[in-house]
Amino acid sequence: MKVLSFLLFGDLAHFRKFYTTSSPLSFPFPPPPTVRGIIGAIMGFSKEEYLQKTRGISVGVSLRSPLKKVRMGLNLIFTKGSSGKFDPTLIPSRKGDINKTLRTQIKAEFIKDPLYKIYISGEENFLEELAQLLKEHRTYYTISLGLSELLADFKFDGIYEGKSLKMSSKVDSVVPVRLVREIDLERPQKIGKERVPADMDTDRKVLSYEDVIFNMEGESLFGKFEGLIELENGEVVYLWRQNQASTPTPTSS
Repeated sequence: MKVLSFLLFGDLAHFRKFYTTSSPLSFPFPPPPTVRGIIGAIMGFSKEEYLQKTRGISVGVSLRSPLKKVRMGLNLIFTKGSSGKFDPTLIPSRKGDINKTLRTQIKAEFIKDPLYKIYISGEENFLEELAQLLKEHRTYYTISLGLSELLADFKFDGIYEGKSLKMSSKVDSVVPVRLVREIDLERPQKIGKERVPADMDTDRKVLSYEDVIFNMEGESLFGKFEGLIELENGEVVYLWRQNQASTPTPTSS
């Protein structure tokens, strides 16, 4: 199999966690559906079709820089103004200016100076078209790191031959917990764990979530891992396929 990889980076990133509302927190890296959205933006797929058009590819992601988080205040504007039907501000002294422009401030979490490596496997024609765009530094739509204001940059890395491994002593990407058989406790490793959306349908409804671990220093994880892909450049990564994750969608009680 062939695996394409490229670097994705920027000043700030925010991939909102699904369980946060008024004080948004961010995933440390773009979850698999977000990676598909970035690929769709590069190749010109619309918001309505990118999940369908990327269904045949597998995606992976790794952190290539230490994880740094910052929190900043955002001044949000209620652009619909004040009305009798819906008024988000009930305190008279906070009704906004003369034009009834309502504002509220929230704290949001951002990833600072993020650097990711994205891995894509799929049909040869798909990879060649994507590689050409990446080499020429062209995209059909502007790509961002979660929010439209957080513009992203990228750099093509290469296309490598990959082979399946039954067991590996290291992994260079984010990896599902279900594939971890052992962690090397003799090595100093700063390990992070998250539950991320792994698959979406074409209506953008999350079908499954996955518990994953990663090295917070942007380095390899060491231990024993199953179901990985070894690239000819020596990297060992995990690639998500749609409808592959086994963790069911959480339900409210």
